Amino acid sequence: MQSLTQHQTLSIDQLRVKAPSIFTADSSERTSHKYQHISTLKVVEGLMGEGFMPVWATQCRTRIQAKRAYTKHMMRFRHVDAQANHNGLYPELVLINSHDGLSSYRLMAGVYRMVCSNGLIAGNTYNETRVRHQGDIVGKVIEGTYEVMKESALLIDSAQTMTDIVLNSDEKRIFAEAAHQLKFDGGENNQSQAIEPLKILRPRRYQENDKHDLFTTFNIAQENLIKGGLSGWGRDANNRVRRVTTREVKSIDQSTALNRALWTLAEKMAELKR
Repeated sequence: MQSLTQHQTLSIDQLRVKAPSIFTADSSERTSHKYQHISTLKVVEGLMGEGFMPVWATQCRTRIQAKRAYTKHMMRFRHVDAQANHNGLYPELVLINSHDGLSSYRLMAGVYRMVCSNGLIAGNTYNETRVRHQGDIVGKVIEGTYEVMKESALLIDSAQTMTDIVLNSDEKRIFAEAAHQLKFDGGENNQSQAIEPLKILRPRRYQENDKHDLFTTFNIAQENLIKGGLSGWGRDANNRVRRVTTREVKSIDQSTALNRALWTLAEKMAELKR
């Protein structure tokens, strides 16, 4: 089993490029007098001191220049001693914050799957820790981190349970239809009509063509729905036939919500199969 190596972690300079709002030194003018500003960098340094190293980062896009320094950002951390299990899964910490006064620090359990370089987030049934921008923020985040990492261990166990469950073609179709509804809200929009549910389960790697376990099925669906690239034929507002292709989900809130909903869906399917 391979533990975290230096080339897998993000340096401070790399973080500055991927998510510059992490380094914002002042709070937004819209924050109240109760809001205690502390740069996310201080939290990152505190977590690194505990052995949790940043491995991925992003921030929300905004066309308003004045908001860029305060916009929401998201990071994933992995402990230096973390080991992948026999399925290539690493436990991770997911951290979300912003400096505009609209978001507390959010800590959630995550799992990283080596085979597809895919980051997963715990479902809604798992505990999430929130730390307000008041008091000993760094200390509270570090304390919350150890609680969340206990949830990550449960995630690994749940993933193993899903791996041991084989789905037949009807069950995979049902999963695809439910995942399709989560993504497109069951609406009658162009993408909802153009993207057939079973397209969600088309593997991106040939190694997954002959795998029918629940965890692989869930991963394929998650990757396709988050990374986009699904295509089909639909009609535009003028009733003309047009090719429709889904885009990558880049919104932190939308990506997190969809990730968590898909994990919950997979666990519900596992409950039914058991």
